[in-house]
Amino acid sequence: MAKRQSTLFNYFSSPKVPKKEVTKKEIAKSDDEEEIITTKKRHRQVLDDSSDSDNEGNKKKTSKRDVRSSSSSESENSSPNKSKKVSVKNKKNKEDSDEESVSPKKPVKAVFTKPVSSESSSQESSTNNEATDMHTSWLHNTLDFLKPENIRDINKRKPDHPEYDSRTLYVPEKYLATLTPVMKQWWELKSRHMDTVLFFKVGKFYELYHMDAVVGVIELGFSYMKGEFAHSGFPESAYGKMLPILLEQGYKVARVEQTETPEMMAERCRGKSTTKFDKVVKRELCQITSDAVCVYTAQMEDWQNEKPRFMIAICTKDGAYGTARIGVCLVETSMGFFHLSEFDDDKHFSRLLALFTEFPPVLILTEKGTVSKELSELLQTHFKDIKQDSLVTKSQFYTAYDTLEKLSSACYFRDSEGNFAWPEFFKTVADDCMPKPEYELVIRSLGACMWYLKDCKVDIQVLSMKKFKWYDPLDFTLKDKRNQDHLVLDSATIHNLELLGFSNTLKSVLDHCKTSFGKRLLARWICRPLCDPVKIKERQNAIKHLVNDTSLLQDVQNILKETPDLERLLMKIHTYGSKSLTTQHPDGKAILYDNKTYSKNKIRDFLKTLKGFEKACEITHLFKGCEDRLLRKLTQVKPTGGFEDLSETLRYFENAFDQQEAEKEGKIIPRKGVVEEFDEVEDTIDSINKKLNDYLKEQSKFFGCSVKYVGTDRKRFQLEVPDNKSHKATEKYRLEGSKKGASKKFTTDTTRELLAEMIEAEGIRAKVILDISRKIFEKFSSKQDQFDRVIQCLTVLDVICSLAEYAKNYSYDICLPNVLPFSDEPKLIIQDGRHPCAQNLDSFVPNDTMMGVDGFPSLIVITGPNMGGKSTLMRQIAVICVMAQMGSYVPASKCELTLLDRIFTRLGAQDDLTKAQSTFYVELSEASCILQYATKHSLVIIDELGRGTSTHDGNAIATSYVKKLTEFKCRTTFSTHYHSLVDHFTDSPEVQLGHMACMIENEDNEEEISVEHVTFLYKMAKGRCPKSYGFNAARLAGLDNKLISEGMAVARRFEDRNKLWNAFQTSIHSKQISDIRRAITSLSV
Repeated sequence: MAKRQSTLFNYFSSPKVPKKEVTKKEIAKSDDEEEIITTKKRHRQVLDDSSDSDNEGNKKKTSKRDVRSSSSSESENSSPNKSKKVSVKNKKNKEDSDEESVSPKKPVKAVFTKPVSSESSSQESSTNNEATDMHTSWLHNTLDFLKPENIRDINKRKPDHPEYDSRTLYVPEKYLATLTPVMKQWWELKSRHMDTVLFFKVGKFYELYHMDAVVGVIELGFSYMKGEFAHSGFPESAYGKMLPILLEQGYKVARVEQTETPEMMAERCRGKSTTKFDKVVKRELCQITSDAVCVYTAQMEDWQNEKPRFMIAICTKDGAYGTARIGVCLVETSMGFFHLSEFDDDKHFSRLLALFTEFPPVLILTEKGTVSKELSELLQTHFKDIKQDSLVTKSQFYTAYDTLEKLSSACYFRDSEGNFAWPEFFKTVADDCMPKPEYELVIRSLGACMWYLKDCKVDIQVLSMKKFKWYDPLDFTLKDKRNQDHLVLDSATIHNLELLGFSNTLKSVLDHCKTSFGKRLLARWICRPLCDPVKIKERQNAIKHLVNDTSLLQDVQNILKETPDLERLLMKIHTYGSKSLTTQHPDGKAILYDNKTYSKNKIRDFLKTLKGFEKACEITHLFKGCEDRLLRKLTQVKPTGGFEDLSETLRYFENAFDQQEAEKEGKIIPRKGVVEEFDEVEDTIDSINKKLNDYLKEQSKFFGCSVKYVGTDRKRFQLEVPDNKSHKATEKYRLEGSKKGASKKFTTDTTRELLAEMIEAEGIRAKVILDISRKIFEKFSSKQDQFDRVIQCLTVLDVICSLAEYAKNYSYDICLPNVLPFSDEPKLIIQDGRHPCAQNLDSFVPNDTMMGVDGFPSLIVITGPNMGGKSTLMRQIAVICVMAQMGSYVPASKCELTLLDRIFTRLGAQDDLTKAQSTFYVELSEASCILQYATKHSLVIIDELGRGTSTHDGNAIATSYVKKLTEFKCRTTFSTHYHSLVDHFTDSPEVQLGHMACMIENEDNEEEISVEHVTFLYKMAKGRCPKSYGFNAARLAGLDNKLISEGMAVARRFEDRNKLWNAFQTSIHSKQISDIRRAITSLSV
């Protein structure tokens, strides 16, 4: 099912049936959180000003809508540290004392029945009507500016205006003036983010109003609150559970927080002339989260999905002869990765499509009004299910100069001291703030992503990771194969061969990875097999080593299995440690009521990261003494290998604080030497204590007895002197109190000074402790390069182990292929090959394939019955070649091939209605591309070319096409049902004929025409197949026997006529009497 995109017009569509109702039990995480959903009666609306009204606009005095029994939003006149919890068992007493409670009504639940048939009872129909009416009769459906014909964007532009911004909405000032301060805040935010569901903080609750409330009821199973306008919500502690549900449905969600307390509001308004709209606590949008832009916070739960989610910005410029210059920027926000590139592309956008296949986008950004017609058609046809946003030139889709200027002036690339330095990537594409002309488009694409991230309030978190990497697009036109690094697989080939995906694909078969980052790399290896025999052999040796040492393989995978998604965790720790987030981001001012839980979550993530790297480092011991070069490189520290030695770094952070205490209390008290500021203030306190001790010894000596300090807080460090010695006190001693007949308490200038110093130092210490966790996380993130190198080694090792596990578990013939360098005489040998993705291996028939060796030309023309296995065999050959150049074992008893530079596939038949292109046109376009780019080093797979037009035209084109391919001498499998095409190449030394064998019943019955029964053998045999046996396919498809028999009679007449014609042609043109005799003998009429 396609994901719902939350556009303005979605809010007026019919609501869908909720899949799941979220209950209190599902939300609650612990006994401490039992205040949610049903704790106490919530008012219809909680205001944070002094207004008594909770109306919005003109409302009726009464409402028949039932009240949702749910927790109350805390009044904004209470601070986080003053809030009290109401236990569930006290709920009844609370409700009894609530003057506004409405019993015994039950809350309205968002439960709908499926549409009923005409035979259904009128009672069921009435129930559905009531349910639908529940969502459509709210106030927001009656507002004039929300009616479809009146909708305008924030600049009052209509939807048909070329610069209309669907993300915004015009809300009349006259209407805003009638609202309460809270609702005015909500509408102002909503007008700028109309495509987003607002989680709007009021006290301890996130409230959803109007159309957002409907989303909450339908998608999250909430109940409506009492009132004339739609209103639902949930407690702050449930944010992490509510957010993923909406994200999975395709919504964008904004978290809006209070950024001041009522006390801060009162201080702001004190002594000023204010209106009612000033007397409301400030609220700011802190983060917008979507499928494409997801930066994890301590409030969120991790998505258990290794799949990356890329946002891609495209900037184009027309080139010569229909080509285009393209700049792209890909962002994976949950890991902070940027992949950037600029390249020339053909009129089919082959490179761009290949990039989209390798990095599947969930959001595509383009520049409004500049996208070519061809690219627009491509995006609307191939990616119609992907969300696409058009950004306004300059203001949103920045110029290259503005992009660099904004990057240089922001905090993204500044260290903790505020010093600025460009990441290495920018030294290639720009001279300081001046973009190099050849990289202008890619920088502009980065600018578009930068604006979008900033709009979502995640720019600081993502850009400051500084993970910018150049993407080298596949070169389809490279002539010198010695410089080719990867086998080229275009998007059509990846799709046709079913290489990627999660079910019955090559990736699903090979994927035995234990880590999320390993699974991500495996997909890239499949998309980019190698073209270097040395590197292929290196991978093969490593895999073979693990296959032969199964205990080592098991031990490694056990460690990898316990390794969390370190790439995403590093991004989280970086975010937690960002100083800029606390000083330059609204989240730094947010008033959160469950801060202790969030602090514990941060520390838990940090400890999880530490333990993940600790576990990973155990791998180095497993491979100690390993002789395999690649495995040694991946697992041993320098100088033996490339694995980073983290022992000192991890030991530092392990000893930095008491981990158990920190996780329990939600705060870190560092040990000495970890945080300089903390050490300084601790040294200051120690120094003051030493002075106090020295002074106490002085006083004991002066009074000639034991003197001690007494008192607490600001009355500390009073000198308690026994009564019989107190007479020695001079005028320097101030009497502070006494115990009759026991002792007297004095202070001096020295004790008062030391007390003042101590109070000041303790105040500084308290402030430092508040920021101590962030500093620890920041220090950890400063080692990012070390951790990245370890992750790179672990990632490759995991994929190597995955391919070894595949080979170990495969129960039939399997081998390491012999991959040879590019050669002028390319060849391919596969013995007993099986399709890697075949589901029923026990019944699967293996096949041999020989190309480019003695007696076996490079081009095979395959015939045979429908459903006889031709397409499977051709795909099998291609997929085995992909695996071979990945360095993997392949399902065959023997495999040998010279390197392939590219695999072409022309499979299936489809038209393109959006471009008014017929099936035949699409076929020929793809076939033309093959002739344009194929070389003798390519593998070409063509299935039934020419079937999209008349038999004669299709036959003629297919025959000419095969003849042209023989000139390329590329390894080719060409399947066809055109038997005259086969006749044309029967004696050709450049073409070998093969067919999928079968057994036929009733084929030679001359007395009557009966339905043929074909038994498929799925084995390729030499020579041609006399017929395609299409009537057997018709029988299997369920066509009527009479119809099939009539068709066979017509087919037999056609065959007889062709035999006569061929005999006649032979008689006329042949000079050999033996040929004429053979032609006459072949006639059976």
